[in-house]
Amino acid sequence: MVSVNRSDIHARREKVAYYLVKGVPEGRIAELLEVNRMTIARDIAYIRGAAGSWLDDLAKDGFIHEYKLALAKIRDHEFELQNLFKEARSVEQKTRILEALNETVRLYLEMLGETPTVHAYKRALKKLQEGKGDVQAA
Repeated sequence: MVSVNRSDIHARREKVAYYLVKGVPEGRIAELLEVNRMTIARDIAYIRGAAGSWLDDLAKDGFIHEYKLALAKIRDHEFELQNLFKEARSVEQKTRILEALNETVRLYLEMLGETPTVHAYKRALKKLQEGKGDVQAA
């Protein structure tokens, strides 16, 4: 049996998570990382478990609902801009709409990337408001 240290496992799981987000199938991930498919299956189970507890923690504070609403508003705005683009007659109008669409997509991606930071901030703020002395980020 091959001995693997924790940092190697952590690094592999980060790669597995990356490939999962990209939609790479489990078998292909095993090939890419040159490990047994069962190892990847265990890594995926671990990742899902960790994500589930993280999402449960977010749900306790009602954050998921607020976050989903904000993302939905951005998506609605994007849809409206796409409709406006279809109806636009001049190059100038289309250029302005494309710039707004780019900004909307940037905002959407920024929100996706900052979720843990925002959640940590909200939890810290809540602890401060409750008068707890020890405030730690999530």
